Amino acid sequence: MFQRIKCSIIFLLLLVVISCNKKSDFTSYYTLGIEGMSSKPYVFELSNISFESKPYNFFVHLRNDNSYAFNNIFLICSLKVADELVLQDTLEYAMARPDGTWLGDGFTEVKESKLWWKEGIFIPESKPLVVEISHAMRNSGNIKGISNLEGIVSVGLNVEALDK
Repeated sequence: MFQRIKCSIIFLLLLVVISCNKKSDFTSYYTLGIEGMSSKPYVFELSNISFESKPYNFFVHLRNDNSYAFNNIFLICSLKVADELVLQDTLEYAMARPDGTWLGDGFTEVKESKLWWKEGIFIPESKPLVVEISHAMRNSGNIKGISNLEGIVSVGLNVEALDK
């Protein structure tokens, strides 16, 4: 009896996860060590992916744990074709509510945030195509940036076709 209930629960959870997962055209993550997110760029190569001639949305995924010391994050996101910079943005995202509660999804101390970067971008057909993501955090009153941002456990990129 218990085995049947256990199998039913696992099947239902699997069904929910599969049905809720929106198809993305590209998703990739870097799992980071205990030192956290380096200030050096994380490079996501899109060259082997075939994109149609339609607009795409770009998202940055960050997973943080309770050792993250800030309530926000500054990211520098770049799209490059060969060595030519196509677009670059410096972005600020809230990571916590004013009361200190983490934003993002997750049931444990690790929270994942899906952060909007660009909407409706037509991806160039030229290759190689690369996205670079780095952080631009520093301590208040300090000119020098933080070399390793503890508490960020993974960084990812997601590219989804814009449904019109």
